[in-house]
Amino acid sequence: MKDEFLEELIESYKLPENEHIMILNELKKRVFFNRTAEKNPSIMFVIGQPGCGKTTFIQNTDLSSYTIINSDDYRCFNKYSNEILDKYPTYYTKLTNFDAHLWGDELFSYAIDNSYSVLREKAPVDYSLLGTIKAIPNKYDVTIDLVVTGNLASLLATRERYEKSILKSKNTRLSNIEAHNKCYNLLPDFVSKCLSCGAKVNYVVPRNNEFDITPAGNESLSLLERLRKESNEQTCIDYEIRMNNIKKAMINRNTPQEQFEELKKIEKIYLELIKNKSVQDFPPENSGSER
Repeated sequence: MKDEFLEELIESYKLPENEHIMILNELKKRVFFNRTAEKNPSIMFVIGQPGCGKTTFIQNTDLSSYTIINSDDYRCFNKYSNEILDKYPTYYTKLTNFDAHLWGDELFSYAIDNSYSVLREKAPVDYSLLGTIKAIPNKYDVTIDLVVTGNLASLLATRERYEKSILKSKNTRLSNIEAHNKCYNLLPDFVSKCLSCGAKVNYVVPRNNEFDITPAGNESLSLLERLRKESNEQTCIDYEIRMNNIKKAMINRNTPQEQFEELKKIEKIYLELIKNKSVQDFPPENSGSER
């Protein structure tokens, strides 16, 4: 889809201000129902690229003291949601971002103003979240948990999740690969900036249906790189089986060719990983060695 046409669509699917505010007020009632203000509130940010396991981590961790705010949960409140899913499923995220993210920001601000402990689930694609973190009042204890997986692992997960969900409901969004990659590439520098401003950062690593939590520490970037590499190497083991299953599911539902073209971007990452591993396993011969 051409950028100009996409921008026009984004503008056309933005809600009028009065409708946006009306839905915001309804969301406040739902999100903060039975929640109470606290004397010593805390804030947790669970961040990472789409498909890394943020929601799974939240669902499998005792976070009952937090009010959870996830902008993805509010996309369906856009009155154009079903139309977008039907016409432009690949661009559903981009076309609903404006109102969904704004609702998330507004609900988060409401939580801060009213002393609620709050958890914000985010896939940052820019540094706006960093400004939000810096502006949090000192009375809050702030923790940033980055769920760490390699890009091949998370991209495969987004496709598997979609193929599974689309069988149950048409109202299923397909993560955009470009947005995924933008977030993935941003995260190392984002973590560095968070640490430099004094924030507490943990790495959350999925392992055998559980999660290991490790402080980012002084060697945060080298640790992040190593954890991502390990994740991708593990994913390569059964990559071909998983990718073939995804393709079969797509063929069975008569998927638009555009979505098959998207898979080539994932396959390219896999081939590059295999190539690099082969180079490491079989280093070039020393040009000065005897033959």
